[in-house]
Amino acid sequence: MEIPTRRPRSRAPAEVRRAQILEAALECFATRGYHTATMDDLVRASGLSKGTLYWHFSSKEEVFLALFDRFVEEIFEVWSRLETEGRSSLEVARTLGEIFVERLVSDPIPLGAWAEFLLQPKARERYASMLRESRERLAALMRRGIERGEVRDLDPDGIAVALTAAIEGTMLQAMVDPDFDVKAYMPLVWDGIQRGYQR
Repeated sequence: MEIPTRRPRSRAPAEVRRAQILEAALECFATRGYHTATMDDLVRASGLSKGTLYWHFSSKEEVFLALFDRFVEEIFEVWSRLETEGRSSLEVARTLGEIFVERLVSDPIPLGAWAEFLLQPKARERYASMLRESRERLAALMRRGIERGEVRDLDPDGIAVALTAAIEGTMLQAMVDPDFDVKAYMPLVWDGIQRGYQR
């Protein structure tokens, strides 16, 4: 008797599965909060098996770190593109700040999940690393602006710290105060920055 040949199961590439999990996780963390959500919730939200989820991610912390890494990667890609468009250094910084704020506050629930997640030591380490890289890139951007005569001849590292403080400070207010309208105040923040640093 001839044994029927089993048709191979279709398997999505690993990057497709990871993206599927991350999209489901973003929604799950947004609706349930980071601390309340469980890996079982992520399984249900993704429509995948528990084995598939654990094949790609060993914990919900790892899933959230992957979401954060994806967000940072996207921001840095936009940053690189903006620097090739012939904009001034302060225009690049302003556009990045606006994009950053828009992405984080377009839905306040993920912002709350991120605030919860920052209580985790690994998350703080990852965030600190992103801030260091961001300050280094901002300092290099300001250095080029000084060389081109666009930015006042001040310490570029100090300008990078001030720019970071302006963005992060407004974001912190949005995290802790649901009535704080960060989008309404950002233009004023950037106007002050431009007046202070533009040549």
